[in-house]
Amino acid sequence: MIKPQFETYRYVGEVCRLNGQSIVECRLPGSEISSILAAQARAVPTECTCSDGEVQYGGKVLLCIVYEDGERKVCRAERGVEFYHKAEGSCVTPACFAKAVLSAENVTWRREGSGLYISVIVDADLTVYGGKQIEYLSGGDGLITKTDALSVCKTVCVSGETEGEDEFETEYVGDILLHSEKAVVHRVHAGGGQVDIEGELGLNICVLKSDESVCSYERLIPFKMQIPSEEAFGDVTASARVEVKSAVLSAGTDEEKGKSKIALTYCLAADCYLSLQEEISVVSDAFSMTSEVALKTTKETGRYLTKHGKCTDRVNGVALLSPAIDGEYVLQAATLPRAELVCRKGENGLEAEGLLQAEILLVGADGGHRSTTLSLPFVFPLGERGDGAEGECMVCGLNVRRKKDGETEAEATVKCSYRVFENREWSYVSEAEEGESYGETDCAFSVFMTRAGEDLWQVSKRLNCAPEDLQKHNPSLEFPLKDGEKIYVYRQIK
Repeated sequence: MIKPQFETYRYVGEVCRLNGQSIVECRLPGSEISSILAAQARAVPTECTCSDGEVQYGGKVLLCIVYEDGERKVCRAERGVEFYHKAEGSCVTPACFAKAVLSAENVTWRREGSGLYISVIVDADLTVYGGKQIEYLSGGDGLITKTDALSVCKTVCVSGETEGEDEFETEYVGDILLHSEKAVVHRVHAGGGQVDIEGELGLNICVLKSDESVCSYERLIPFKMQIPSEEAFGDVTASARVEVKSAVLSAGTDEEKGKSKIALTYCLAADCYLSLQEEISVVSDAFSMTSEVALKTTKETGRYLTKHGKCTDRVNGVALLSPAIDGEYVLQAATLPRAELVCRKGENGLEAEGLLQAEILLVGADGGHRSTTLSLPFVFPLGERGDGAEGECMVCGLNVRRKKDGETEAEATVKCSYRVFENREWSYVSEAEEGESYGETDCAFSVFMTRAGEDLWQVSKRLNCAPEDLQKHNPSLEFPLKDGEKIYVYRQIK
């Protein structure tokens, strides 16, 4: 009888990916608001937990509204709204953990009575990680086994935060109306027990000047982060995604010089992903010299991070304005520049496809303000090959101009951070069941003819002979075999 032996290898890997959407609403007193010029919504995660069959997540939506009042003055209002939601997944258990990436989309508003309601759709991309295991055949009594090295892809997630500050001088500022921040990672390195991250924080500010005009400024601030990790040793590929957890701006003024100093304090939160390949010895095939053996092979798949890269591209073209602008207006500021980006496979490798957007503030001859949303699609190659990629980007250096024929041209620099993945597959023998016996033989010596191309293991399994015995009795054989050679098999007869 055969007695198979099994071993268990445990590791952390990606369990599933889920998506959730929720609608968040906020009420403002509408009596003093004549028209909304811009509405900014930022979703910040506060919690994310796993339970049986679902991921529960929550956060805050931070709203900043720029509006024109009844006297045509530009004003702002800020609000914060908490929300909670869940996404269902049959493979989620309390032992899992999840990472949530939130984005605020489709900001709309409506009037109901004396109130103004701001609605935001919060989209959540959830990646669930958990403990996984491989129970594999490692040997056993009565079994002749073939052992191979199995490379398993495992993922380690570590997180960390850092705080920073910056200060710069501008022309005299009456009030800060809007500000947006976006962090892009340029370099990630794992080694020496820590993950080193370098990148840039892009800051865009829309301000109200002393003469009641509106203008925008932008600034690029380099940052560095170091996050300890016990797995950051050896051959490790790492990537990171950095989000702006908080950003606070204040403006100090020097009326005599007509200058202002804008101070920024910020907190960055990083999620780092370390991809490791770990080799274990598993039985890839087996047979018995006394009976048939039925083997079950199990296949596993996973994504392996191959590269974290960056690229910069200048995009330009005729932009779409929504709503369209009729009449004579002077452009005052382009604010809240942003871009949605998707990485996809193209004919010549991976490429980034996205939509650049910004809020355009204008003023008419009568002093009234209007706003419109600018959109400009773009596509550029990443110069990489792989089974897939993920990325995010920031927009800087946005320049908008109106042509005589009424068209609006826009150009900007898009800085992209991306992660390239390969799909990996591995297999192992997970079950071994004994079948019918071959029966006893009274033949102590047999001669077999070879089949061209067979290796030692294939011949041994076909002849029910241990590989070491086959080589011992046929020392002149060279593998792979040729047709017409003779193989001698000796058996011990009781």
